[in-house]
Amino acid sequence: MKAILKYFTFTAFGLVLGLGLASTDKGQKLAVGVKATASSVSSSSLEKIIEYSESRGTRDLVLLENPSLIKSIMKGGSFGGEFSRAAAQHMFDRNHQDSVDDITEKSRAELIAPRTWMLYLPIVNAVLFETDEGLVLVDAGMAPAGPAIAKLIKSVSDKPLHTIIYTHGHVDHAYGTWALMEDQPQIIAHEKLPQRFDRYIRLRGSLAKFMSQPTTSLPKTTGDLIYPTVTFQDQLEIIVGGETFVLKHHRGETDDQLYVWAPERKALASADYYQGFLPNAGNGKRQQRYVADWAAAVDEMAALGAEHLLPAHGKAISDAALIKENLNTLGETLQHVVDHVTLELNKGTRKGLIPYKLQLPDHLANHPTMNEQYVSPADIAKMVIRQYTGWWDEVPSHWSPATLEARSREIAQLSGGITQLIARAHTLIDGDIVMASHLADWAWYADPENAQVQELVIEVYKKRVVDERSNTMEMLAYLDQIVAARDRQLTNKHNN
Repeated sequence: MKAILKYFTFTAFGLVLGLGLASTDKGQKLAVGVKATASSVSSSSLEKIIEYSESRGTRDLVLLENPSLIKSIMKGGSFGGEFSRAAAQHMFDRNHQDSVDDITEKSRAELIAPRTWMLYLPIVNAVLFETDEGLVLVDAGMAPAGPAIAKLIKSVSDKPLHTIIYTHGHVDHAYGTWALMEDQPQIIAHEKLPQRFDRYIRLRGSLAKFMSQPTTSLPKTTGDLIYPTVTFQDQLEIIVGGETFVLKHHRGETDDQLYVWAPERKALASADYYQGFLPNAGNGKRQQRYVADWAAAVDEMAALGAEHLLPAHGKAISDAALIKENLNTLGETLQHVVDHVTLELNKGTRKGLIPYKLQLPDHLANHPTMNEQYVSPADIAKMVIRQYTGWWDEVPSHWSPATLEARSREIAQLSGGITQLIARAHTLIDGDIVMASHLADWAWYADPENAQVQELVIEVYKKRVVDERSNTMEMLAYLDQIVAARDRQLTNKHNN
């Protein structure tokens, strides 16, 4: 425990203070505890650390202890927007006032073309079109963003809100509507979106786990969500104020996704199809993505001749040539991954090897909009494999395997015991962190209550988070494991 407390320095505390970790009374109490040095730790200080972990969560404590993890995780930015830590941790909670306030403070409206605005919010964007009949809003942000969007709308127009369009049912796009119902707008979405909402209610515990959200903030009933009033299947054209808005569905990041094309304005609200970086098309914590359909959607959008690209993440682009180039590059990249997977599957290559064989051509890999932030091309290949094949990985023993815990105990025994497994992992940390991670996992699943195993897991996955090869989504998975090990440490300390 003393070794871990070395992280509690004034410097570390100051680095995370700006993230709001110590802005509450509980955070101020912790500040008293972290003043202790490794050589003089009082029992009361230890109790304050344990108290903090129980009241604010071990995840917060881990980040407070290790500011370098925050720096690495933030490398990917926040999906092209400004970051709000409060909002990121409470995406589903419309009543979390810190999130509401932080989003409101960090949001702005930018005029992109006549009567056309980008509403830049932390993490995500919305698009606002003004017509003679009223306003058309594309996306409604996450739950605590609703008041910020309402305020931005009133700051640029006194027209009533006529229509809200959900580009898809993810939390950062369709949960702020509760604060936008004053004018009773029609709400349009693809026909599969209500099924997504229903599934989120049914699987709220699972969703909370994989999105690192408080379970209590997830919707419990249909009354906690604003469902669409109009749905469609493939394409819908609406006319508002004499202007046409074309809503076109293609599966992509979700099965209910759509983009909005305003032909008179030559403005394209591209939803999550275009993200300005290698898109989040291979997230191992999320439901199926549809990479081939995604590529087709992007190619279709590239052919529209848009002069204004209004993405749900990142900055707007008002350059027709650049828009076409970026969309074509994205479409080609996604299709290259699909073609690679298809070729290798047809050759009979074992599925587990296919992502390792993938290599993007230089003109795609080096394009500025294909930089890896949240997932890798290999992650996207795994998502394609998942869509096209069954769950079996072609390793015979994995069809009806022993539990990972049982296998890990056997590996530990063959190694000469947990101590030998731990020792070997330590020799690999600096030279082969990937293999060291496997050893740490075996040790963990063999004996998670072992204090040395807990220390190993924390050390290995801290190293994995800051490894320059890691992307944001895998970093978050590694952080989860650090938190699990740290939580065991705190529980053991409390019980002892």
